[in-house]
Amino acid sequence: MDTTHSRTMDRKIINRWAVAEMNSVISDLLSGKGLLHPDADSCIGYFYVDHEEGINFRIHSLCRRVPDTLPGIIRHFDNHGEGLTVISEDVEAYTILSGEELLALSIDEEQRWMLYYDPEMLHALRKRVDIDRFRAPVYFDDVSLLLFTTDMAIEPELVWVRLNSQSEDGMSFQGTLLNEPYSDYGVHEGEVLTVRLEEQEGEWVLLAEIDFE
Repeated sequence: MDTTHSRTMDRKIINRWAVAEMNSVISDLLSGKGLLHPDADSCIGYFYVDHEEGINFRIHSLCRRVPDTLPGIIRHFDNHGEGLTVISEDVEAYTILSGEELLALSIDEEQRWMLYYDPEMLHALRKRVDIDRFRAPVYFDDVSLLLFTTDMAIEPELVWVRLNSQSEDGMSFQGTLLNEPYSDYGVHEGEVLTVRLEEQEGEWVLLAEIDFE
């Protein structure tokens, strides 16, 4: 995973609208669907988290930038841009839009399609700023944690887990193991682990313990 990407950047863009400059990735996507317009130099879209694919940018409208004012809308796509998505890393120059700017552009800030991608349980996990330091860049629901076992002969190791839910007190989580551990912990890629958030020596850590007993 690309650790040069900023986790702070991820937190600032998720569930936000932005106007992005047209680039080769966006142009190729739109051109391949016959939707590219010669006057468009930008597009308006929404950054959201796909549980498996990470932070995506869904293209809602084509526009042309106008100096010192809002971009001029060329067209809004059908179904709020369904099928017109690129990974956030492929969006280069962009500007986040405010609520007032969205109103002026006649864009509904609330999108019903987001109910599928941001269900209540995942929404609660994504609001957890306290675990941002463990999140993978771009893949917002994935965290790194320490996997260890009661067998002292097996060294602890760092693994990636995709969080699916959390306990009522917010101190434990259920998540899917994303990589095969090097050591034999008795758990494998794709299995569900219980993850704990604990304070150790004044620092909060995420860990999963495998009990061999």
